[in-house]
Amino acid sequence: MNVLIVDDESFVRRSLSEMLGSANHNFSIIGSAENGLEAVQLLKEHMVDLVISDIRMPGMDGLELAKHIHECYPDTETVLLTGYQDFTYASQAIRYGVKEYLVKPNSVEHILEVATGVYERLQLKKQQRQLTQLREKNLREKRLSDLLYGIPLPYFEEQLIPPFNSFVVVTVNHLGVGMPQNWSEQAMYAAVVNILEECFALYANVVGIQEEQEAIMLLFYPLEQPNGVDEVLTQELLHKLSGILKSPFCAGVSNPHYQLGALATAYHESLEACQQVKKESTPSVIFFRDLSMHSASPQLTEQLQVKATRRVISMMIEVMNSRLQENLSLKMIADELYMNPTYLGRLFKDDVGEPFSSFLTKLRIQKATELLENVTLKVYEVSELVGFKDPAYFSLIFK
Repeated sequence: MNVLIVDDESFVRRSLSEMLGSANHNFSIIGSAENGLEAVQLLKEHMVDLVISDIRMPGMDGLELAKHIHECYPDTETVLLTGYQDFTYASQAIRYGVKEYLVKPNSVEHILEVATGVYERLQLKKQQRQLTQLREKNLREKRLSDLLYGIPLPYFEEQLIPPFNSFVVVTVNHLGVGMPQNWSEQAMYAAVVNILEECFALYANVVGIQEEQEAIMLLFYPLEQPNGVDEVLTQELLHKLSGILKSPFCAGVSNPHYQLGALATAYHESLEACQQVKKESTPSVIFFRDLSMHSASPQLTEQLQVKATRRVISMMIEVMNSRLQENLSLKMIADELYMNPTYLGRLFKDDVGEPFSSFLTKLRIQKATELLENVTLKVYEVSELVGFKDPAYFSLIFK
C-alpha cells in the first residue's frame, strides 16, 4: 500500500514515515509533503492508496486536500490528524469520505491499527473489483458467444459490449498433427486466446472466445477502420503465435461489419475463410473478401445451426436446474431468450426427445429425490423447493 504523509512539521513527517515503513512490509512511503499543495503535485506523479494528513497547514489545509482527493482520486483513502478536538472538522471530513479522524498526540499502536485497517479495506475492495471484472468478462464472452450463433442479446446487457465503429471476426485453427507441448486441445486454444488478446489489444478492443476446436477473436474498432483488420499485422501476429507455441496455426478473417446483429454473419465469413486456408495446409491468413466464391457452404451452415440449437437447449436446461423452485413455463423462458415459445418448444422436443413440461417434471423429481435423503426436511418443504406448491400433488407425481 502506497502511503503519502502530509504535515507542516518535519518531525511528524519523519516519525510517521519511519514508523509505518518499518512496522509493516505492506506499507510503502512514496513521499511526504509540507502542505496540501505539495501533496496535490505528488498525487499527480504517484499512485497513492492512503494519505495521512494534518488538518491545519498553510497554503492548502487538510480538509481542502481531503476534498480534492475525494473528487479526483476516489480510490485513495484519507486519514486526518489534528491537535484540535473540533467536531466541525470531523463532520466536514466525513462529507469528504474520510473514514478516520485522529487527534494528536496519538499512540503508535492506534496509528498502526488505523493504517492496517485501511490496508485491509483496500485489499477487500481490490478483490471485489477483480471478482466483478471477472464476472463481467465471463458474461461478456458468453453473450458474444451467443450472438455468434444468432441468439439475441438482451437489451439491458448491451453495455457489456465494447464501443465500436466497426468490427471483424478472426477464427484461428491449429494445423499441426499433435498438440503443442502435449497440451489438451482446450488448454492450447485457451493459450491462443490469451496470447492474441494481448497482441490485438494494442490495435482494437478485443474479446477472445475459446471454442472446442478453434479460437475466435472479436476485434471492435472504436474509430473508423475503412479496410478492416490490417493484413500484414494479422500475418505477423499469426507468425508470432506459431513461434510462441512452437506449432503452426491458420486464421480466417471476416469482412468489417457495423451492426452487432451482423456478428453471426461475420463469424460465418471467418469460418469460410478459415476452412479455405486449412485446405491449403499452410500457416497463413485468408480474408473472406479474397475468396473466389462467397456462396455459403451448406455443410458449414448446418454445423452452425446444430451448434446454435445445442446452445439454446443448454441455456434452457441451465435455467430449469437453477430455478426449479419457481413457477417456470416455456413462455417465461422463451421471453427471456427472446424467442417464439412455439418454435422453442418444438426445438426442445426434437433435440431432447420429450416435451419441455415432462422434462421439467423429471428434473424436479430428481432434485426431490436428492433432497428427501436429508431427514431434517419435511415433505412439504421439499415440495416447495422443487416448484410444487401443493404437497399432495407433489406426492402423487412423485409416486
